[in-house]
Amino acid sequence: MSRQNLSILLADDDPNIVDSLAPFLERAGYHVLIVSDGQAAFEKAQSHHPDLIILDVLMPLMDGRETLRRLRRANVWTPTILLTQVGEASERALALEEGADDYLNKPFDPHELLARIRAVLRRARPGERSLSAAWLLTSGDLSLDRRARRASMAGEALELTRMHSRCAPRRQQESTRAHTLAFPTISFG
Repeated sequence: MSRQNLSILLADDDPNIVDSLAPFLERAGYHVLIVSDGQAAFEKAQSHHPDLIILDVLMPLMDGRETLRRLRRANVWTPTILLTQVGEASERALALEEGADDYLNKPFDPHELLARIRAVLRRARPGERSLSAAWLLTSGDLSLDRRARRASMAGEALELTRMHSRCAPRRQQESTRAHTLAFPTISFG
């Protein structure tokens, strides 16, 4: 699918951002839908099914994080990037845990946002949770329960060292393209 066919829902109540960012994204080949509050973003995301959503965190009627939580509860897994002036690490981590695919602090360079949009869209699996948000990952007979930090092959439990257990989510993200998991000290063969 070419970028010409992709749509982005831009939800921000700051007219300066919308007036500069929307034309920039359109010049980059995206169709841009614009709303200025979280409630409108929630409704438009469900009615128009954009390919990506950009949400400002601090918006009227419903903030961006609440909009994202409601979209995820409604089983809407559209890739989403949050924008905010709140730059604390705990805020970013919580937003990512709640289902955001990326997070960018204001002020930002529009070229960086464009690069992040392209990266998120490359990793996207339309209509499904992103692999980074999934708790149970499977590839053939191999399963990894990220929450329980357990792995199994063909129903047989595999012993993970503490390091493997901590690395499993990161290794999974590094290998999303192949949808496989690799643990250097475990042989599956």
